[in-house]
Order: sequence, then structure tokens, then C-alpha cells
Amino acid sequence: MSAEIGQKAPDFTLPSDRGDITLSRYEGKTNVVLAFYPGDFTPVCTSEMQCFADDWTKFRESGAEILGISTDPIEKHIEFSKKLGLQFPLLSDRNREVSQKYGVAGLFGSKRAYFIIDIHGIVRYKHIEFLPVFKREDSELLVALRSLKP
Repeated sequence: MSAEIGQKAPDFTLPSDRGDITLSRYEGKTNVVLAFYPGDFTPVCTSEMQCFADDWTKFRESGAEILGISTDPIEKHIEFSKKLGLQFPLLSDRNREVSQKYGVAGLFGSKRAYFIIDIHGIVRYKHIEFLPVFKREDSELLVALRSLKP
């Protein structure tokens, strides 16, 4: 199973460091960037989430909320978020159910992947990293967001 461009994004509810979050609650309100990542406190993931934190205002101005998703437990997310000063939630996909719905479940967690879900709940952008040591540049995601019709 996999979320594909042009299709309705698979809905989910996951616990986060800020309470339970349901994807469909954003429908009709804002675009969403789903950022799947392998794990808190790893070098590339720390750099990736720090970049999102640095560009958070740009994402908001582009009409999007960021949701970080990994298989780490909430307690670890809280610690990681606090350390980096993140303004967006980190969701815990402990049983990898959401990672499987989006086709990004890896051997030990989730692969690094990005999905942009538009205001209508449709997948408009999808990128799954071949190797977890690479990440997309925020500028690429921001360009994709700006291309969406309001």
C-alpha cells in the first residue's frame, strides 16, 4: 500500500508530543507537509528537523503545517522537540501502521519521506529518499507548496 499523487491521502490519528493529531482535521483549513523520518537524535534527522524549525515561518506563509512522523515513542519526541525548540508536532507511529499506509515503512522504523497534502486532502507531492543519509532541501518543498492553487 502507498499514498500516490492525485489520490486522497490515507487518514490517520496518531499521538504526538502535543496530543492526538488526525490528518483529516486539517482538510478545508491548510495544506500539510508530512515529514517521515527514521529517528530522533540521529545526525541527519536532527539536521532535517532543525531546518524545518528554521524555515517554519516560511512553511506557514506558504499555507502549510508540518507534521514530523517517526516510530519513536512520545517521551523521546518530547525531549527531541524541546532540545530543538520545534514549533510543530512530532507524531509517534509506534506500530508503523501509518508508515505502511504511506509506503514508507522501513526495516527498523520509517524511511525518510515527504508528502504534501493539499487543503482538500489530496496528495500533491511525494518523495521517498533512497538512502536515509539524504534529505530534501526545504526550498524544494516550499516551491511545491507555492505551486498549489489556493
